[in-house]
Amino acid sequence: MKRLYFVLTLLLLAFYLPSHAELSDTIWTHPITGEVKNVKFSLDGKYIYAGNNSQITKIDAVTNQEIYKISIPTTLTGMDLSQDGKYIVFVYDTLVKVYNAETKEELKTFILPMLSGNNRYSSIPAVVGLSISFDNKYLGAVCSGGNINPSPKDRAQSNIVIWNFETEKEIFNNIESEYYYNLFSFSPTENKYAIGYLYPLSSKKVPINLYETGTWKLLKQFEGHIDALDGIKFSKNGNYLASWSNGIEKIKIWDMKTLTLKPNTNGKYQIADIWDLCFLNDSAIIASANVLINSQLRWQFILINLDKQTKSIIDDINIGSSLLDIPQINNQNLLIAGNYKGLTLYELDKTLDVSPISSNTNITLFPNPLTKELNISLENANNIIVNYRIINPVGIEVIKNSLPVQNNVLKINVSNLINGSYLLNLQLNNIIKSFNFIIKD
Repeated sequence: MKRLYFVLTLLLLAFYLPSHAELSDTIWTHPITGEVKNVKFSLDGKYIYAGNNSQITKIDAVTNQEIYKISIPTTLTGMDLSQDGKYIVFVYDTLVKVYNAETKEELKTFILPMLSGNNRYSSIPAVVGLSISFDNKYLGAVCSGGNINPSPKDRAQSNIVIWNFETEKEIFNNIESEYYYNLFSFSPTENKYAIGYLYPLSSKKVPINLYETGTWKLLKQFEGHIDALDGIKFSKNGNYLASWSNGIEKIKIWDMKTLTLKPNTNGKYQIADIWDLCFLNDSAIIASANVLINSQLRWQFILINLDKQTKSIIDDINIGSSLLDIPQINNQNLLIAGNYKGLTLYELDKTLDVSPISSNTNITLFPNPLTKELNISLENANNIIVNYRIINPVGIEVIKNSLPVQNNVLKINVSNLINGSYLLNLQLNNIIKSFNFIIKD
């Protein structure tokens, strides 16, 4: 009950207090000493994980209360949260630690193979990428540093290391000499992973490579950017991969189904520098960027509509270099940002077109008639929370619930309902769609 009162109070405050920004309101701020280097929302939007140099902090997204802290003896250089929210993984020195995200129990330690053979470096080794696969089968990292015996071709080297998450056995270790590895990420929904590069050692554009997990085969080498690559990030439904550079070509969005560049996404948007970005949906992103306004540079959160090639100001940033993440849930358009001042949780303006599902989204029910389970196929709606109601033939609501869409399919158990014709109402943000279906033995 206290939690409900607190949420209602937050909503009232958000309604009556004037917005300090054009398209957002601050829900709360949370001071964290030192620079926030990583920030993650749990998929359900309940928890936020923030990492700085010396610790990882878990915070309740509603109450802004710290749940626990994990102390780190040296500098944190990478962090990831498993898609199911079970594991928090992070790296410092040459160690990757795995903790139970709920109980804070330490579970595993992976040792980075950087101190012998081809993995010997003349400079201090570092990890510049860390990711856990969507099914918790694999853990991957990028190890970098100056090569101890550089050839004329390679001024620097780095290697991708991938372990079996369960057995802790190293199963892949690839040394790259033509390009310098910088970025690594598993797809959140598929057996794929992407690698980005800091700079090429030739006159080519800086590429982005897409590999198949398990076979470790190259699926596609995207042409990439003219200048050094600064970041890559998958959309949470796995449909797209964003890459960005602070050179001439700022943002590119790659379609993971067609393995092509999403049309008209290589815009400049009058942006000088991008620090981080995240997807709102398949056609909109939010970026933390240094934006050119009236010949002056200002750090801002901006909304970029990829289809319309338009840019809207979400908020001015008091200090740059903000890291971003959003939960992929309905009716709670939140944005978490972390920088040198700590964390800020924003509620995005309700007038923003942030619905991950449009009014013309292709929705299919199957089978129909059915017996025990109703399946609803929702195009491009993976990991979205959908509210639904089922109404019986005499107009009485018999089921009301919310469930996540997994692999673009919503599964509803109707085994307790008797034979007959029913009405299904789906609420997708501000969109309500109705369908008839029949239960028959």
